[in-house]
Parts: sequence; C-alpha cells; structure tokens
Amino acid sequence: MESRGMRRLSRAISIRIALPALLTLILFIVSVFMVILPSIERNFMAGKRTMIKELTGTAWNVLNTYHNWELQGRLTREEAQRQAIAHIRNFRYGDSGRDYFWINDLNHALVVHPYRPDLEGTNSFSFQDPTGKYIFREFVRIAKEQGTGYVEYMWQYMDKPESFARKVGYIRFFEPWDWVLGTGIYLEEVYAQVAQIRKKLTAVSALFLAAAIGLALYSIRHTILADRVRVRIWEERGHLIKDLEKSREHYRSLVEATSDWILEFNHQGTITYSSPRIEHILCYKPEEITGMSLHTLCLKRDKPIIERTLHHHTQAHTPISGLEITCCSKDDQQVILDINAVPVTGDNGKYLVFRGVARDVTERIAFIQELRNSRDKLHASLEATVKSLASAAEKRDPYTAGHQQRVDQLACAIGRALGLDEERIEGLHFAAILHDIGKISLPAEYLAKPSALSRQEWAVIQCHTEVGYEILKNIDFPWPIAEIVYQHHEHLDGSGYPRGLHDEEILLEAKILTVADVVEAMSSHRPYRPALGMEKALETIREGREIKYYAEAVDACIEIITRRVIDFTAQTW
Repeated sequence: MESRGMRRLSRAISIRIALPALLTLILFIVSVFMVILPSIERNFMAGKRTMIKELTGTAWNVLNTYHNWELQGRLTREEAQRQAIAHIRNFRYGDSGRDYFWINDLNHALVVHPYRPDLEGTNSFSFQDPTGKYIFREFVRIAKEQGTGYVEYMWQYMDKPESFARKVGYIRFFEPWDWVLGTGIYLEEVYAQVAQIRKKLTAVSALFLAAAIGLALYSIRHTILADRVRVRIWEERGHLIKDLEKSREHYRSLVEATSDWILEFNHQGTITYSSPRIEHILCYKPEEITGMSLHTLCLKRDKPIIERTLHHHTQAHTPISGLEITCCSKDDQQVILDINAVPVTGDNGKYLVFRGVARDVTERIAFIQELRNSRDKLHASLEATVKSLASAAEKRDPYTAGHQQRVDQLACAIGRALGLDEERIEGLHFAAILHDIGKISLPAEYLAKPSALSRQEWAVIQCHTEVGYEILKNIDFPWPIAEIVYQHHEHLDGSGYPRGLHDEEILLEAKILTVADVVEAMSSHRPYRPALGMEKALETIREGREIKYYAEAVDACIEIITRRVIDFTAQTW
C-alpha cells in the first residue's frame, strides 16, 4: 500500500517536471513567431526610415553650407545654388551606390533629379504616379505645413523609366532658397532584406527548437527513469529507517554509503577514521589510510597550508570550510579534495578530533579552468576582429598606414597616466584602433589627394566620424566605442565636428583620443604635406590646452613624449 502511494507521488512529480518543459517549448514558439519576428521587422523598417531621415539631414547640411557661403559673400546665390545642385546630383549612398536625392521648389518645379533630368526645370504640379497620386503636390504640402515628413508613393525603379516600384520618401524644406530636398528607399528592397532576416532567424530558431525538444525529451525520459529509481530509493529508505531505529551500526552504514569521503582526523592531521568511499577517490582501503597523515597524502606545496589551517582551527575551535588540497592517489593520480570539517569536543569541552567530509572536485576545477581559457580565447578573437576592421580601413589610405595603431599606443599611455582602470583602458584601446573606420566609405581619391582638399571635399571627409558611428553603434561592445569614435574630432569650446559638442558633453576617452590623434597626425607625413614634426605637434596641443583640448590629457601627452616614455619621434612614426 505504501509502495503504491509512493508510485502515485512519483508520477505526480514527473508530470510537474515534464510540464514546464512542454510549456517552455510552446512559449518559445509563440514568442519567436508572434513577438520577436514582428518586432524585428518593425524595428528594421523603423531603422530604414530613420536612415533616410538622417541622410536627408546630411544633404540638407550641404545646402546650408553653400547658403552660408552666399551669406558670407564668397559666392553669389546663383553660384551657390549651381554648386549645391552639382553636389546633390552626384550624392549617392546605399549598398549599390545608386540611391540619390532630388530637389524641387515650392512652385512644383523640379530643380534636380539624377535619374529624370528630362523633368528638370519643368512644372510637376500635374505629375502623377501610377496610382494617381500627385506626389510633388504632396511634397510641397508637407514642406509648407510641417517642414519635414515621410511620403509613400510609386516611382520609377532607379534609372529604369519603364519600371515602377513603391517607395517611402523623406523630405525636408530648405527655407532660404524655397527648396524641397528629399530622398527615398524602395520598399521591395526593404521587404527583401526583412525576408532574409526572417529566413535566417527561422532557421536559427528551428535549430534551437530542435535542441530544446531533444533536451526536453531527454529530461522527460530520465525523469521517468528517475521515478523508478526514486521508488526503489524510498522503499530502501523505509527499510533503512527501521534499521536505524534498531541499531547505531545501521546508521554508520548509511553514512558510509555517501558519495563523499567521510573522515576524522586530529590536530596533527592524522586520520583516525575513513569511510569506504576513499577507495573510489584515492584507491586506498579504509584500513590502509587510517593512521596516515593528510601531510603524507597531499603534495609538498600544500603541506604548509594544512599545518597553518589545522593549528589555527584547533586553537580557535572553529570549523574548517573549503580547504582545497591536491592529493596523490595510490595509483599516482592527482586528486583535488575540498575538505569541510567541524571540531568535536568531549563532555569536558576538550578538543578531540575534526569530523568532516572531503569531496572530489578535480573535474570541477578542470571545468573552471576550461571556462577561463574559453574566455581568454573570446577576448583574443575580439582583438583580432577589431584589428581586422581597422586594417580594412587603413588599406584604403596607404599614407596613414599604422596611424590607428600609433594613436592607440599613445592614447592608452595617456589613459594610464591619468589613472584610468584597465577596463576603461581596454575600451580606449578598441576605440583608438577603430576611430577612423568611417574612412572606409570615403572616396579613395580624397584620401590620397596630393594637394589641399577643397571645402566640398573636406565636408565629405568630415562625415567619417558619423559613418564610423553608424558602423559601430549596433555592435554590442561593453564600452561606448561608437560614441567615442563619433566624438574624437570634437573640441572643448564647441569648435569641433560633427556635432559641435562642448566640454561636459564629450566623453573622457574621446578627449584623450583627440589629443593623441592630433599629435600623431601632425607629426606624420600626409599626401599633401611632409611631417610637421613632433615639436610643432606638441606646440599645437599646448596652445589649445583648456580651449580645444583636455588639459590633463595634454599635460600627460607632453610628459610622455618629452620623457620618451614612448619614443614617438617624427623619424620613427
């Protein structure tokens, strides 16, 4: 009767174990296909919309630059507009470099359209897309009412007038010239990218689901097997309890059946009792090891530890907890034991022996070491990946080959001089290696131009910090790498670019990186000039101290170069 009741209880426990596994699988399927996938698709589309908004802002800033030149008297309005149109006409982005910008005015006249030059200068008031939508009227309406906004419409696909596709566009009003600037993305291309993401996520989810099902089945199967074992254990336990009530010897048998080694030893480390488990752990029979000393079993290096520990706890009458020693088994194998023991005293309070358990933790220690090795390998892989990214950018600009590594070396030396902890130094290291990654998107002819850059070319070059931020912002670094790269050309007084940040808005790592970048760049050769020399570089940061450059970083840099803590001479760079 009692056995039958235990079986029912065992089955109930099995169901309670298996049911959460099944519910977890169902929850996984629902969350992936009803929550995660739709959320990813929404976020992807939102990201694309944000992208064209930000790109439109960049193009708008180009127009504003020419307008400022007009206000400064450097160009007439006609010249400024003509140069701005030429700039916008050649402005491309996207994977294939074929996405573009257009401009129309408030009178519905098309000012520039790279793929429809036949419409330039014509009035597009009556222009309709294939659905009948007056798209240029809509552009003007949004510009007048909101200044900026999104519009969905149909337009020819790239430079194929016979092919139309759905687009979502973003327009922004340039009020000084009454121009409406816009760009757009083809929805079919976005949906195709979303489909690829969905396909990959579905494949990965299927693998995880298959693994989860396998683990669940494995768990359920072993739960059923465990039920049978549990029933037998409960039956045996009942007999043991009865035997324990009859005899202290039965109690001793139960203790000796444990998987850990139960032992007693005196304050000198001499073993006075050993359970049979010792034969499985150290290959000694209990009668062989009784009378031996822990000092004899352990390695020579652990003997002083045992002596100090036993002396301390014998004098203080306190328990021994987590004492790890390496022992030699009878067959000359090294076994790591974790010993926990309590002092046992007689009726008169006098210390008698330590009584405790020793557990074989050899496999656990080996597993922990393996985890540490895996962590080190992952870190090395991250280092190699970051250096590969940086190398890809430098290969486009042979005149600055090694620039990122030299900036890294100097920036980290400054960081250490300022007392940054090693974790922040490591983040600074990765940011320095990647700080010019955005140059990978710049025209090669700008980077290698043997003469000074024009204003238009310089405006393009200045985009590299923002491009670097866009490349890095979605990588899950444990440091704000993308933001440091974004800020490394900002100055304390707000005169830097691209956002004109001031002192308190700039990260400390970015301030350090700015100083190191300036010193390296001025003291190195460039296509358009020879190296200006280290003295000129140090003079520049000294003059900009507390104005453009962080004072403590400037002082540390000068100290490092002057004392040759790092030998960065113009000849070696």
